[in-house]
Amino acid sequence: MPVRLIDVTVQQAESDNPLLSISPGLMIWTVVLFLITLAILKKYVLGPVGENIAKRRQHVAASIEEAENARDEARAMLEDYKLQLADARKEADELREQGRRDGERRGAELVNQAEQQRDRVVSDTKQQLQAEARDAAAGVRDDVVALALSAAEKVSGKALTDADHRRLIEEAIDSADLSALTSGAGGTA
Repeated sequence: MPVRLIDVTVQQAESDNPLLSISPGLMIWTVVLFLITLAILKKYVLGPVGENIAKRRQHVAASIEEAENARDEARAMLEDYKLQLADARKEADELREQGRRDGERRGAELVNQAEQQRDRVVSDTKQQLQAEARDAAAGVRDDVVALALSAAEKVSGKALTDADHRRLIEEAIDSADLSALTSGAGGTA
């Protein structure tokens, strides 16, 4: 029976408690106060919070759009950088090729100048050799003349006059073959 006693006590407590009893006037005032509280919350709390949320959404959307724009700009800059890098490489290749061509051209010019210098040196040397050959031929001619005079004096046993000397010299020079000396000296160069 103890359970019944507890039920009776609970019922008695419910009847004595004004919050647990149904009161239409209290219900109306509770609903009215709830609606007033809801209106105040909507106006002063939910409205500003909603506005802040909307502003935050706009800010986040603007940040996302800004990030997308920055990403697109970065991509464009990367493409531009790649193009500039390709142009720089192409220009470097052109400069390297131009430098190689200039080097080859300069090398060819130097070789050409060296060949011209060599030709001048060879020409000068030939001229010097020809001049020395002429000098040597003239020296040989003088030696031949002296030998011819000495031989003529010994053969004739007498001193010759200047006219005899000249005649003998002319005959010795005409009979001596000196053309081999001058052509031989010119041919060896």
